[in-house]
Amino acid sequence: MDYNLFKEAILEALKERFEEDNTIEYREILKNNGVKLDGIIVRNKNSSISPTVYVNECYERFVAGDELKDIVDYIERIIRENTITDDFDPDNVMLFDKIKDRIVFKLINFDMNKDLLETIPYRKYLDLAIVYYISVSEELFECASILINNAHMKMWNKTVEEVDELAFKNAPLIMKPELKSMAQTMKEIMSKRELDEEDDFDDNCMFVLSNEKKLFGASAILYKDIIEDFSERLMSDIYILPSSVHEVIMIPSKCVDSVSGLDDMVCEVNATAVPKVDILSNHAYKYSRAEKSIVF
Repeated sequence: MDYNLFKEAILEALKERFEEDNTIEYREILKNNGVKLDGIIVRNKNSSISPTVYVNECYERFVAGDELKDIVDYIERIIRENTITDDFDPDNVMLFDKIKDRIVFKLINFDMNKDLLETIPYRKYLDLAIVYYISVSEELFECASILINNAHMKMWNKTVEEVDELAFKNAPLIMKPELKSMAQTMKEIMSKRELDEEDDFDDNCMFVLSNEKKLFGASAILYKDIIEDFSERLMSDIYILPSSVHEVIMIPSKCVDSVSGLDDMVCEVNATAVPKVDILSNHAYKYSRAEKSIVF
């Protein structure tokens, strides 16, 4: 079954499972790095908010061998569990006084997102762009976010500078930074649990910087004092490898033999292990301890 037939099969199956007063439709969503995904949405007049499920990922599961019925079960469960049908007013989410303390930021690639950047506020940083989003309260959805666009800015009558100031104030509090050695990170992945022992930073050469939610954690490189304190602790310049929009790998310069080798490593990982939508950059950056800044 090709992708288009798969989409139709999913649509027809969901129509059989939801009442007639539901509207079920596909919508093309422009994501990071120019990636366009097909999102299926089930809308009901009594529902304030309905989630979007991307069927592109579901098709990959189908090709890998998952049964169509199991995939439809999964989509139905996601939609039913995340549809709000009470008196919640979605318009309140976008009232500035309601969301100003939830505005945070993330980093994306500038050149790969020129079409998207025409529709959203941003601030250029090196060859990247700082963009802003609302981190939706966990009481509503876990790890949900709303990208702030130009229409929001016009509705709020706010400038990029005002939103940027709020985002840099809120982000370290909402998306708390997390810095660990690569060895510690791998131990946690293998054991599936937090380990009690403390990192011995001096005995490691690779470190992972993200946030506690592991969501858009590469932006933590812009948190005040994070890299500066790390650099001073190790008394070294720091090379920063953008492994994805969700995290970066940091390597003290004393552990690096070839800078070009770092760029090759980033490109290889992006080409083989990182989905296009999650790529941040194809080269390494450097934090200069003397200049207290990141360059590339």
